[in-house]
Amino acid sequence: MPTSQTSIASAAVHVIGQYNDAGKTLVGAYRTGVQRLLDGAASRYSDFLGQRELPLVNDKIKANLIGAQAKVNGFLANRLEIDTGRIVSVMDRVATGTTSGIESVANRVAQVESPVATSVINALSAVNQPFATVSVQIADRIAAGARQIEVRVAGSEEAKPVRTVKAKAAAVKKPVRRAAARKAA
Repeated sequence: MPTSQTSIASAAVHVIGQYNDAGKTLVGAYRTGVQRLLDGAASRYSDFLGQRELPLVNDKIKANLIGAQAKVNGFLANRLEIDTGRIVSVMDRVATGTTSGIESVANRVAQVESPVATSVINALSAVNQPFATVSVQIADRIAAGARQIEVRVAGSEEAKPVRTVKAKAAAVKKPVRRAAARKAA
């Protein structure tokens, strides 16, 4: 197999892995954030009921209300775990399928014995190698950004500010009318 073809396939597999990791990291951050939200709501509800004297609400009713809220919170937390687990499972299956497809194509390309086909493959690989390199760099940054988001959501002090990148607006070209283009020619 040509070396550049191998590095393009390796880059593609790396990119798939990084995007899969970034996705799973973001799902984990979502899970953590929702769990914190549920825990905070439960705490505030318990504090509210515990600190107030409410008409027609005695200690037994307060305890029942807090218990019911805890059951609802437990149900929601359980659904959160199940649903995010399923999402991660689907992401892993997609990544595995995509990776095996890339490796399968790379192995088939390696079996090509025609000098003309090999020449074309090498030329295409040389043209696409810079894109593969940039894709790897982008995927690495996305994965690192996802990890920073996860650290922030977890409430860790180690979180560094996420750098925002402003995209440049594309230059707008005026449409050329055919009549004007013919006159110019």
